[in-house]
Amino acid sequence: MDTLISWLSNDDNRWLLIAIVAVLLVLVILLRLFGLVGWFFKKAKRFGKPAALHPKLAAYAGHSEAEIEQDRRLAVGIVATSSTTQVAGYELTRQIEAVYVEGYRTPQEAANALKAAAARRGANAIINLTHQRTAAGKCSAQGDAVVIEPIVATQKRNNPIEK
Repeated sequence: MDTLISWLSNDDNRWLLIAIVAVLLVLVILLRLFGLVGWFFKKAKRFGKPAALHPKLAAYAGHSEAEIEQDRRLAVGIVATSSTTQVAGYELTRQIEAVYVEGYRTPQEAANALKAAAARRGANAIINLTHQRTAAGKCSAQGDAVVIEPIVATQKRNNPIEK
């Protein structure tokens, strides 16, 4: 203890100790700052993408990538969607049934799954389309599967004078 006190009593040693503490403090601040910057860029890179699931939990995710891709292919058969009871430029010819899907990661995936479900039932459009996000972060969508035809084609078919 006496050695430490005698070492600190020298002015040069005291300034050396202060310089070492200041350098260590600056290093800690820089590490914290770069850690925050790294965290920010990691979050920014993932922004807009669905959360990655742990491989052991993927079985409980609800829908595999293959199912989502199949839904995308089937959704192409839907010519129009509307959040109202009408589709501009089309006439409703037949209402099939209400469709509902749930448990998707994004609203777009839920809408594609809804379109695929309607296409499986023979529809070519969806009216009254709505989608919600649950508190758990899952998305659901619902609407009415219908068959529609362009108004122009309907008028020509009903008017025997025009050919």
